[in-house]
Amino acid sequence: MRRTVLFLLVITGFASLGFAQESTEEDPFSDYSYLWEDSKKKKKDKKKKQKVEAQVADVAADSSVTTTSSIPVDSVQVDSTSLEEELVVVDSTNLIEDSLVAKEVNSTQDSIRQAEKDAKREARKEKQKDKEPAKDFRAGLPSPSAGSSLNGGLTYTNIDGKAYAGLVLAPELKFGKVGVGIDVPILYGLDDKTIRTEMFEDGVGALRLIRYVRYGQQKVDPVYVKVGDLSGTMIGFGGLVNNYTNSVSYEKRKIGLHYDINVKGLAGIEGMCSDFDPASFNLFVIRPYVRPLSWTFIPIVKTLEIGTTILSDHDQTTLIGSEEARSTYAFTEEGIRAFGIDMGVTLLTVPFIQIDLFANYSKLDVATEALADTLSVLQTAGFISMPTNSFEKGSGVSAGFNFRFNFIADLLSTDIRIERLSYSDYYLPQFFDGAYEIDKDSKILALASAEKMKGIYGSLKGHILKKLTLGGSLMIPDEISETAPAVVTLNADVDRLFNKFSMHARYYKGGLTDLGDAFSLDERSLAKVRFVYHLNKFLVTGVDYFYSFTATESGYKTTKYVSPYFGVSIQL
Repeated sequence: MRRTVLFLLVITGFASLGFAQESTEEDPFSDYSYLWEDSKKKKKDKKKKQKVEAQVADVAADSSVTTTSSIPVDSVQVDSTSLEEELVVVDSTNLIEDSLVAKEVNSTQDSIRQAEKDAKREARKEKQKDKEPAKDFRAGLPSPSAGSSLNGGLTYTNIDGKAYAGLVLAPELKFGKVGVGIDVPILYGLDDKTIRTEMFEDGVGALRLIRYVRYGQQKVDPVYVKVGDLSGTMIGFGGLVNNYTNSVSYEKRKIGLHYDINVKGLAGIEGMCSDFDPASFNLFVIRPYVRPLSWTFIPIVKTLEIGTTILSDHDQTTLIGSEEARSTYAFTEEGIRAFGIDMGVTLLTVPFIQIDLFANYSKLDVATEALADTLSVLQTAGFISMPTNSFEKGSGVSAGFNFRFNFIADLLSTDIRIERLSYSDYYLPQFFDGAYEIDKDSKILALASAEKMKGIYGSLKGHILKKLTLGGSLMIPDEISETAPAVVTLNADVDRLFNKFSMHARYYKGGLTDLGDAFSLDERSLAKVRFVYHLNKFLVTGVDYFYSFTATESGYKTTKYVSPYFGVSIQL
């Protein structure tokens, strides 16, 4: 019995051990919790899982890191299956987070590298900008009319008391950097019943029909060349040649040359020849200049320009065409000469203002045997008191500033120039000006009585909306006298103001001993005025007025032109 009981106990122990070992394996059919599980709780868990997946998708789409702390955790206990699925989602989120963090770091590094590249690019642009020279004030302000135009019409003209009727054509054509001005007058004399041909005799003949041919703009383009009318020409900073014109006669025009060529802003050469007359070597000017530090990045020093002006005039042009009585200038036959050194620098250049500083030194050499003989005769006759053997080379210096103001994208722009002058005996500043070609002998002779003096030269020019341009200049000695005269100039350009009015005017008067006499016309004056009234877009009426000079046996005499006309004016 005891053996039987002991045997059963042993069998029962082994059986219980085997059962315990088998119970550790999961029975897929052992979970019957679904029989009492809450269906609302299951739906809530499902929604929570979908919310987590949506947040992970948003993180991937926005490339922003979402931490697990942003995922809400429900305090309600869930079953083991839901917990395992949620852990898998959280692990996936962590992987995405790590990937996004790495991507964010790479993106930040790329942004830093791109910012460094942009900074270097901007630095290079600034350096390149620094290399660009400041705008040269000697280029002047923009012209009110930038395009081509066709002008002309029927006219009635009175010249020296004689009446003429005819047709005048004056187109201005511009093709890029090329400009051409043409002047074709065809006048029929109402008194003598013939075509007027005097304007084509002597002078340049038929070439007077071409007023000018130009390529480029001076001090703007690397190459500038102009052939024809040289009104308003300045060489260098104007110490010797300023406001010069080679066209003091409306009929006997001259064909001159003005040029300015520079090489990459480092060096250049400018000059002028007043007249291509094969029988005479007229006023000739050459000025080489250099900008030795333009390659540097130093703001002021890089704009420094230094130039040397060399000038001569051996003018023996025939003043009249008669073979029986030929007249030429007396004091230029042996030749007169001049020499000058100048420099300029831009002190300040910002979008609304530019300030330039410049200085000139000039010397005149006009002492010839013909001049000495004339002075001796005048001294003997009592017209001059200075000894004839005391005449020597005169010199002068000047220094000044040019202020350029630009307001509201060129709505209003002005150039203001102020220059202080100081000169010795036998010298007059800006000697080669608008009056030089009127009577060279008289102007050279005036040097014999010129006394040491100081003075001021000032000019003002401005435009409004590039339609209205007004300007002028005044050179006035500290003590005005016959030996130290003043000079005044005026300029005006109005282009279709209120779509009705246009005006183009030029005025010069030198040898002034009284400023109250500045606007009276005499042998020291030059004037050209064109007034236009626009009837509509194409038809115009107006009047031309010229006060100029014509060569005669005894020199130049004044000539007046008054020409009312009716015609067309078309802007192209």
